[in-house]
Amino acid sequence: MTVQDRAANGREESHARLRLVEQRGSEVNFPPIDNGLDYLLSVIASLADDEEWGRVSARDLKYAVLHLQAAAEVLLKYRLHQEHWTLVFAEPGKAKKEELADGSLASCTPAQTVDRLRRIVGLPIADKDAAALNKLAKTRNALQHYGLTDSARAVEVLDFLVRFLDEQQLLPALPDEDRQRTTQDMRTIRRGLSRIQGFVTRRMQRLRAELEPRQNRTVACPHCNQWALAVADDNSKCRFCTVRTDALDYVLHQDSNASYRRCLSCDNHAVVCGVLTAAAPDVPVDLCFSCGKTFPPLKACLRCHRRFQPHDFETVCAD
Repeated sequence: MTVQDRAANGREESHARLRLVEQRGSEVNFPPIDNGLDYLLSVIASLADDEEWGRVSARDLKYAVLHLQAAAEVLLKYRLHQEHWTLVFAEPGKAKKEELADGSLASCTPAQTVDRLRRIVGLPIADKDAAALNKLAKTRNALQHYGLTDSARAVEVLDFLVRFLDEQQLLPALPDEDRQRTTQDMRTIRRGLSRIQGFVTRRMQRLRAELEPRQNRTVACPHCNQWALAVADDNSKCRFCTVRTDALDYVLHQDSNASYRRCLSCDNHAVVCGVLTAAAPDVPVDLCFSCGKTFPPLKACLRCHRRFQPHDFETVCAD
């Protein structure tokens, strides 16, 4: 194969890895969810190139703030539209469907959007999240006209939007084909989020009070690598990336020859052997992903070589 052939093959592989909207000549088609996720992907691309939040360039931060505000506006108004199409208008009483269809409507402000989601739709948007969204909108305006920015605000809203997408179940309601595409986009977003140190630090600080009482059954999530997977709670859902992980899934994600067995307490086949927990990250234990009980690691019987649960300093099994 010539150098030219290898170069051509490389270009073809790179083209195949691109999302459809990133490929040359693709049709301009961004429905609301796709549009919001595309903005979030742009934010990730701007901020996740470096492991340290503080070392991204001023230009990266500028576009991260602009596109994060755009993502917030699109996704929040999409949820408002789900409640009723007139709610996205600045004056719902004067709403016209033709203006919605051709995009000529005067839409509600970011502050009105949050207010309507809380007051009319009944979403439990916390005061601190509403304040962060409002400040980001003001930051975006200042940045657009005067060149100001605020990285901390971006981290707070990024955290909120990921939770908003999960809690409002916006993606599962999509048709199958759209859901498959957006699910892949969300995987990319989640992977990028774990690389944004500022986001990770703030989110883990927020989760600290929730995770501290569960340290003896909290492990590093195999999907985002954060110490935020509290097993046996909410079907073992990671508090950081919200992905659920059972015993088999956890074992399959380990590089070593990890194994799992039946639990002596709940009798479910859900004990993962040799797990490290947040309570003692250097001491491996056998942890049940069903009931949350921990056991000392099994030992091999000196006589029959079968593994058993020792009591005190036993070296042979009861058999």
